[in-house]
Amino acid sequence: MHKKTQLILFSFLILIISYFTYFRNYSYPPNLFWDENYHIASAQKYLNGVFFMEPHPPLGKMFIALGEYILHPNDQIDTSSFLTADYIKDIPQGYSFKGVRFFPTFFAFLSTLLFFLILYILSHKPALSFLFTSVYLFENAIIVHSRGAMLEGTQIFFILLFLLYFFWLVSSSLHKNTFPSYVVLGLLYGAVISIKLNGAILGLILIILLVWEYHKTIRWSEIIVKIALFVLASIIVFVNVYCLHFILAKSPLEERYSQASDVYRALLKRGRSSNPATFPLQLGEHLGFISHYEKGVPKYDACKPGENGSLPVAWPFGNKSINYRWERDGESVRYLYLQGNPMIWLIGIMGIFFAVNLVVSHLAFKTPIKNKRLFFCILSFVLLYIIYMGAMLSLERVMYLYHYFIPLILSLILAFMMLEYLFEEKLKKNNTKFYVAVLIIFGFVVAVYIFFSPLTYYYPLSKSAFQLRNWLPWWGLEPV
Repeated sequence: MHKKTQLILFSFLILIISYFTYFRNYSYPPNLFWDENYHIASAQKYLNGVFFMEPHPPLGKMFIALGEYILHPNDQIDTSSFLTADYIKDIPQGYSFKGVRFFPTFFAFLSTLLFFLILYILSHKPALSFLFTSVYLFENAIIVHSRGAMLEGTQIFFILLFLLYFFWLVSSSLHKNTFPSYVVLGLLYGAVISIKLNGAILGLILIILLVWEYHKTIRWSEIIVKIALFVLASIIVFVNVYCLHFILAKSPLEERYSQASDVYRALLKRGRSSNPATFPLQLGEHLGFISHYEKGVPKYDACKPGENGSLPVAWPFGNKSINYRWERDGESVRYLYLQGNPMIWLIGIMGIFFAVNLVVSHLAFKTPIKNKRLFFCILSFVLLYIIYMGAMLSLERVMYLYHYFIPLILSLILAFMMLEYLFEEKLKKNNTKFYVAVLIIFGFVVAVYIFFSPLTYYYPLSKSAFQLRNWLPWWGLEPV
């Protein structure tokens, strides 16, 4: 079968599988969980033009609001209580989550295809890329979190789109990347940081790309222009997202001004928040609110009863799973748990381990490089992973397991690159035994996903069935 035909066939197959793992019945359970209490309140304020400040940039919440606006499943439901609350404790009877969860879940559904295309660009092997995409298709923790009205499903989509474009530029850099290439990369980066600021670490990709392009001949004039274009494009996206926020959310209710200064409050009272001349003031105040909010976030406390946070150093090993919600169902209990697929997380750990060993062995012992382009990508992702984790370790505030999603994805891509690097000869010969071994491994990935799926999709479990899934003590799985 021709390679392009395989690519199209596997792409459709991935979307079909992704529909069932990510998208199907995404509005279930019909209850709030985790940060939906905050983000649905914010989305409703957009729909009603109500002023608010938030600790995250606006783009992710705007997509939550857009889903509700397009599908409008709650037109006959009184949601006015959402407008005067930062945190929703209860939802009106009959409230549907189809609108607010639509875009985070839809983007997560599409992300599986982006992940596959990244692997294909790296290897140009459709079958191997398809098999390895199992690590994203069947990752329980990313699935359960992405099916909520939260920010990570949308952010991961733009992160993968950003990385896809980066790998495409590196793979096609026999000729120089043009100035527009850096504009596009900057626009995508701007989208990433307009959802959550932890995506800012990916800005290192700009330096990595410039090193790849100019490692032989340094042309400072071109480098400076490309940096300027990237930064400018990023700023344009970031600022315009906030400008849209100022236009949409401009009318305070019940004197709810958050941390707005007296000048900003006077501006809102006069109805001038949509005036472009006031945007710099508003942007400064909203960015200042992020800093103010972060100072108030509590620190991680291992002795605190019910502490859901965890230390970054323990994230690769799945510490700590979070019980998003539960309810009794007869003698059984339904759980919605942030619980990863341990087979997939193990593959990520192995990817990091072998990649670090490869890099160290070359730098310390001058071992030869078999594939310069692939080694460069491996080295780049090792640095990204280490710097991201180092940045997380430097934060004093409490952090949660889903903050590991970005480095988890980096580790899985690293695992794929190491597979290609270490078994390059077998892959060139299409070694049957090698593919059978890979197929068996990913058969286990799917089997473990199915085993843990009751915690992902809110299916009832008896106490004994729950305990069968409590494999490691540091996961923190606790039956009700």
